[in-house]
Amino acid sequence: MSDDITPRAGPSKDPLFAANHFTLLRWILATGVVIGHAWLIPTGYEPTRLHDWTLSYLSVNGFFILSGLLIAKSLFTRQDIGSYARSRLLRIYPALILLMAALLFVFGPLFGSPGNAGYFKQFEPWAYVTRVLLMGDPLTAPGDVFHAEPDAVFNGALWTIRYEVLAYVLAGIGFWLGLLRHRWVVVGTLAAVQLMYLVTQSSAAAALFSPGMISLFRFMTCFLLGMTLWHFPVLRRLGLAALVSTLAAFLLLGWSPLGEILANLVLAASLMYFGLVASPISRIARIPDYSYGIYIWHYPVLQSVLIMIPGISPMALLATSVPLIIGCAAASWHAFEKPALKLKRWRRVSGRLST
Repeated sequence: MSDDITPRAGPSKDPLFAANHFTLLRWILATGVVIGHAWLIPTGYEPTRLHDWTLSYLSVNGFFILSGLLIAKSLFTRQDIGSYARSRLLRIYPALILLMAALLFVFGPLFGSPGNAGYFKQFEPWAYVTRVLLMGDPLTAPGDVFHAEPDAVFNGALWTIRYEVLAYVLAGIGFWLGLLRHRWVVVGTLAAVQLMYLVTQSSAAAALFSPGMISLFRFMTCFLLGMTLWHFPVLRRLGLAALVSTLAAFLLLGWSPLGEILANLVLAASLMYFGLVASPISRIARIPDYSYGIYIWHYPVLQSVLIMIPGISPMALLATSVPLIIGCAAASWHAFEKPALKLKRWRRVSGRLST
């Protein structure tokens, strides 16, 4: 029997193809990152952690696990690399371009040096925008934006976006070559990447790998775990027993070298159990997906509030910033992201774009 096509359960039987609660879970993961950074930015320490695995760290891992599952679904159901690439570009870039415009014309003039119109007349901010849009290093403070804060970078959350885009590219290439059509190739690749990631954790080998390479192994492990969930539908239906078992193992052994593996299994089990529910609540299934906007807007909003209210406590910072973050994410979604995503359904006919 061939193992190179799609999962055995078809769309009519697989809850992944029906209404689900994944959008709500993305909100929760994005909120976890916001909570962690509300303490990390002003104090340099994130207290929300288990076995030293912080809430923001694990939330980002959860994003990559879910992304791997949904990207595999997209590739196998779409069967069109061109359409897949267009969809990924439309998901990432509209909100990112809006954020870069906000840097040039809002955050920079208000909090940079020099301020006002002098900010966007400099070369450095425009070079930063170009670098970010080309998936370069975002961890700088162009034009000294937010220079008064302990964490003097414009947006400390953007560094993961390039790994997400790289995962999209590698997944598309793997599908085009036919490799990702084989479930055991995916499992073998996951095992190999996971092994390499474990090697980077040892003190003897860590010096041989750059931080960027270590992060790549980390995120690809999560992404491939999600792709494995696509290829083995039974793993998406293990239920509460799997969740409780993995959680118990993590609580007992989360301090060990196996800690992140167990944490990722808990995340995967939780996403499947709470996302692919037997009877989805329609109101939850239809909530707008502000998660990407929350993720990319929260950092500059937190930084701005810190400058405007010096000495504010992390809890007050969180309470003050959340409405502003959600407002920015909502504006981004309704004005830019959602309209852009409608273009995914367009196709080229006789030289014209047609719905």
